[in-house]
Amino acid sequence: MVKTQYGALCDRPSKTTLGLFWFGGKKEDRSEETGGKGANDAVPDQSQVRVQQAGASSSGVMGGTAAMMESFKQSQEVGKKTTAMLQELGASTVEGSAANGKVRVFADGQQRPTGVDVDEKFLRSVSAEDLNAAMMAAMQEAHTKSMELMEEKMQALYAEIGLPPSK
Repeated sequence: MVKTQYGALCDRPSKTTLGLFWFGGKKEDRSEETGGKGANDAVPDQSQVRVQQAGASSSGVMGGTAAMMESFKQSQEVGKKTTAMLQELGASTVEGSAANGKVRVFADGQQRPTGVDVDEKFLRSVSAEDLNAAMMAAMQEAHTKSMELMEEKMQALYAEIGLPPSK
């Protein structure tokens, strides 16, 4: 007899019982052999209590480990797909323009500015205020297009990995 963490006395589990526990097997009901209730029926042994406290499934530790490994593999796959999507966004370029295309601003798919192009004739003939307004409009358009591209790629990624679409 062994004293459990709850102070009750119970038989020490046999090697067979431990083997069944670790590999997800089920213990046979031997209540008929012991005249109704066995010594282990009233108080769970320490290994069963630990599994219940840890939230492990009834399939045993090995079943829980297999599920955890599968979840880890899925997480790695999502990480790889996310990295690939971010690289693709970083390599794409969107353009925002203003003043009939005379001011152009470029950004990548991650909303990082990558360039500005201002027509020289426009630059000589425009006031500072008009240039500022055209630059701001072109930057906002580039940013909006970049956000739309990112949203499109994110929705495709969500669909690919089985998540519901956002919004």
